[in-house]
Amino acid sequence: MSASVAQREPSLLDRGIFSITFWIESRLEYVRLIRAALSGVLSHLQVEESDIHSLALAVSEIVNNSFEHGYNGAEDKSMEVRVRASGEEIQIDLRDEAPQFPEDQRYRLLGKPLSFEETNEEWTMRGHGLQIVRQLVDSVELEYKEGQNCITLRKHVVLLED
Repeated sequence: MSASVAQREPSLLDRGIFSITFWIESRLEYVRLIRAALSGVLSHLQVEESDIHSLALAVSEIVNNSFEHGYNGAEDKSMEVRVRASGEEIQIDLRDEAPQFPEDQRYRLLGKPLSFEETNEEWTMRGHGLQIVRQLVDSVELEYKEGQNCITLRKHVVLLED
């Protein structure tokens, strides 16, 4: 009697650093497309489902904020989303050509996130997306260079076992 052991197909991460870049038009109805693309890539990289959801939500919040506030709803702009993976570290770089983040928005994205326990009845459902992003990822960086807002999200993720 003989048995054969199935060989695991090499994953993209076995080859080292993986990177893919998407460009999305500044139409709010297209945000779900970037979510779907990001979810597909992370799933293929064997990232645990809860980490996929966290990163997809964080990216959606940034993209929505850019389109709604940075571009003031203009649909003729775009955003670049680059996903890089190296082992269990996922880095997502988002770039838009909107005006520089106002100081209060910079604080919401870079400052200490509020805990959900600190909320009260006056806490509205809108206006907290950037705070949510801070709670979903390990680190956020924001800089304005060459006429672009450049946001970098990093998260240590769990990879599924084969």
